[in-house]
Amino acid sequence: MWPKMTYVLIEASSLDVELALFDPDYDPTYDLEASCPMCRNYTNATPDEALAAHLKTKYPSLYEERRVEEEVERGSRSGTDGIEGIMILIGNKHQLVEEADDANEHDWTFFVRTSRPDLVKHLTLRKPPYEVRRLGWGHFTLEAEIVLKEPYSWVVNDSGSRQAGLELSWALNFEGGGRQGRVRAKVKKFHEDTPPANGRRVLRSGRMATNAPVRVDDDEDDDADYDDDESDEDETSSEEEEISEFLDTP
Repeated sequence: MWPKMTYVLIEASSLDVELALFDPDYDPTYDLEASCPMCRNYTNATPDEALAAHLKTKYPSLYEERRVEEEVERGSRSGTDGIEGIMILIGNKHQLVEEADDANEHDWTFFVRTSRPDLVKHLTLRKPPYEVRRLGWGHFTLEAEIVLKEPYSWVVNDSGSRQAGLELSWALNFEGGGRQGRVRAKVKKFHEDTPPANGRRVLRSGRMATNAPVRVDDDEDDDADYDDDESDEDETSSEEEEISEFLDTP
């Protein structure tokens, strides 16, 4: 029996990755917008090439070790015990509707991208697929579950515990053009005779860490805002207008 799904709450950052051309080798230190711990203002972080060259010369062994770790995290090579890395982007694009006739002034698109799309069996957003666009007035939380193709499973901690699906939670963000978050997760190819882990584990991702056990409570009100029940859709049709069908994206 599989353990219960993992919930990951992601912190928002800038829309700094071209969504249509998601690069598996993307380095999140480039063009990263983060909040200053002192003044709370957003600032852009850029790599110091001179310092990188100096550190590579002064600490060649450690530098090479870190380079291998980054390749494992990105999924370009297998790590210890066959564990591979995968990067996930989740977020929403946003724009205000000019001269809106009602309160539905927020045009938003929710999305999920992965650096290893070849491993993904399907992604469920209440009903699939990977992206949905709507016109609405209020904020709420969306949840998406990513299920991998066999024989891959998600690795949820250093002990190698595995689970079939990884659930991500995303609170819609209506600041400027929208926000996105990044998660570095781990996957592994398991043989059929490898028993799944028992028990349950809930994860909260602060800065892309996916192995710190923290419970995330479900918000029934938020869930009600995004229920697939057709009767609920009818009741909220005056408040939220769907302006395009669910869109499959590569």
